[in-house]
Amino acid sequence: MTDDVRPDRLPYLAAHVGADYADPFAACRELLATMFELDAPPEARAAYEMDFALYDYGPVKLGMSRASASIMVRNPETIARTGADQLHVQFYRTNGFHLTTDGAEREVRPGDVAMLDLTRPSAIRSDGPDNLSVIIDRDLLLPLLLDPDDLHGVVLRRDTEAGILVREHLDEMWFKGPGLTVVEGLEWSRSAAGLIAEVVNALGRTPAATRAQLRQSQFRAVCRRIDRQIGDLELSPDLLAREFFVTRPTLYRMFEPHGGIGRYILGRRLTGVFRDLSDPSMASQNIAEVFRRWGLENHTAAGRAFRTAWGMTPSRCRARAREQHRNGKSGAETFAIPPEVPPGVRAFR
Repeated sequence: MTDDVRPDRLPYLAAHVGADYADPFAACRELLATMFELDAPPEARAAYEMDFALYDYGPVKLGMSRASASIMVRNPETIARTGADQLHVQFYRTNGFHLTTDGAEREVRPGDVAMLDLTRPSAIRSDGPDNLSVIIDRDLLLPLLLDPDDLHGVVLRRDTEAGILVREHLDEMWFKGPGLTVVEGLEWSRSAAGLIAEVVNALGRTPAATRAQLRQSQFRAVCRRIDRQIGDLELSPDLLAREFFVTRPTLYRMFEPHGGIGRYILGRRLTGVFRDLSDPSMASQNIAEVFRRWGLENHTAAGRAFRTAWGMTPSRCRARAREQHRNGKSGAETFAIPPEVPPGVRAFR
């Protein structure tokens, strides 16, 4: 086990339990004992493995785990023994699991978001956990809920606005974790609790305004994913539709006010190229390399797209930035960089 804690950063710990342990299954049972009673099929126990990592956001603990086939139970005895009374929200990236709450079992698919009240019995059976989850202090979340009993056993399906919204927020928290300070972690904790409460509260009502808010949040989640993968040559509308479990028509409607999903991606890439070419510290980089970094492999076609979007060639953009730098001005003072898409991109055929 490693423990990497820096005074200005979120506390972080990680562990791997596997073949180097005399009894890896017993070690994993002990690791999870404060949360669940761990069981496993007899054939899985001898070679049982688990990877575990956690960021401590304060009132929120964000963890990732992968393990062999498992059965995790919170029965009345476990609840009384551990005293844990937090709320647990998780989704499985691969595989799925069978969730039992209030005596009823249901299938939870990869990408579905499941919510549990740890003061109430539950059981999770999986062929191989691979999840991202948050444990939220009760005092942070419960005051935000209209009815605390509404949360236990809630499953947000992966292709719903609410499911996508919560899943992407947890993904974003995990992605941001290494660079956050303790103070920033507290802000993210509050935003996560507020988001989950709003989603749970909205389940009991379906006004058009609530649906519109969820759709807008879903749009922002897709935009964050685009920015995170903007240099990936495989980034495409088809890939995003699969990752967000939405249809292509839904994705296209979502980005229709921005000229379409393809033009939005191109605009973000061209904006990134513009910024790099306007940065004097990157003046030695080949323009084709800059294009490739932003996911534009065909630099001839990318050069034409850049000129259409910005009204100048990439080399002229770099030359003007150098001139302005020599005159004591930055590129940002010379060019108005839009937050999303260069205006010229909308003129593409």
